[in-house]
Amino acid sequence: MTSSGPLRGADLGSGSAPLRVLVVGQAAGTPGGISSVQRLHVRFLDAREDVAVRVVTTYDEVGLARRLRLMVGGIARALTLIVGRRVDVVHLHVAKGLSALRKGVLVAAARAVGIPTVLHTHAGAFAEWFDGLPRPVRALVARLLWADRVVVLAPDARAVYTSRLGLPDDRVVVLANPVELPPAIPERDPHAEHVGGVFLGRFIDRKGVFDLIEAVAALQADHRERLHLTLAGHGDVDAVRRAVAEAGLERTVDVRTWIGPEERDELLGDAQLLLLPSWWEGLPMSVLEGMAWGLCPVVTPVGGLATLVRDGDNGVVVGVHDPAALAAALDKLLSDDEVRVHLGARARESVTPYGAAVWADRLVGLYRELLSP
Repeated sequence: MTSSGPLRGADLGSGSAPLRVLVVGQAAGTPGGISSVQRLHVRFLDAREDVAVRVVTTYDEVGLARRLRLMVGGIARALTLIVGRRVDVVHLHVAKGLSALRKGVLVAAARAVGIPTVLHTHAGAFAEWFDGLPRPVRALVARLLWADRVVVLAPDARAVYTSRLGLPDDRVVVLANPVELPPAIPERDPHAEHVGGVFLGRFIDRKGVFDLIEAVAALQADHRERLHLTLAGHGDVDAVRRAVAEAGLERTVDVRTWIGPEERDELLGDAQLLLLPSWWEGLPMSVLEGMAWGLCPVVTPVGGLATLVRDGDNGVVVGVHDPAALAAALDKLLSDDEVRVHLGARARESVTPYGAAVWADRLVGLYRELLSP
């Protein structure tokens, strides 16, 4: 169950008390992959009778004054629960920058009173941020983030945290992001007149959105006419729209602001390609969601994507920051209908092990392991 007040095991029903989990992270409606993971985290734990969830928000994409009030108030509420020992485990979703500092304060407080902590990392650029800090600050941050377990999204990320935080290997756990699998997906017509493509993510350089626009502009004319690409995200929407207009792609590319889960699923249900040519990543939820809907992913080999998507098996992998290679890959997919649809079907099969219910089971097992004598 999800509680809006302090959790006390004796208040939660007869028999053995549910495991009391404090989840600290972003507001549920915040755009981006972290909030998507957190929503699944809370919902699938909340459905269990052996777990009681308390959610504390320390960040939302609102004005500066409101953001500061939310941060201070959220930290205060979390500290009250931790110091009062009203929770059994603290699970913190963390990126970098202020997110790491906020969560570090709570990790340190929980450590002081003997409550286990799970630091769930999401930032593909954590190493760059950490390494750019002054040496004394790096030492402080490493001490603050000394959690009982650090969850990373891919095997290659383990060394980022063991080396910088000084954590033993057994404290770093690889657990890929979850995805909610649609019970049924539409049958794709390989010979459809138009082929839908989707980009979901922040409108910034490192997500590859401008590389994608350049690649679409370089497509063969008949392929560009056939492709209907939707870019949906948050960030500098105006810059993306200008890039589309300057490339003369208004008939091919539709630019939208961030969309909610229902509109996202409608979009994915109508498309055949999921496009995310990022420069670096953790394990992007948009790719998992697209693959769950049976779309062929076209991605770069960064972060967890390097193991999730296998070129020519369940998707297409292109080089980082290489619009020409991306254009060539799209030309091939738009000319080979059977391969495009087959790769999408294989993508759907390959993300079945990432189902959110199985993922939640693994988390609860991790919590109980931390609490065992």
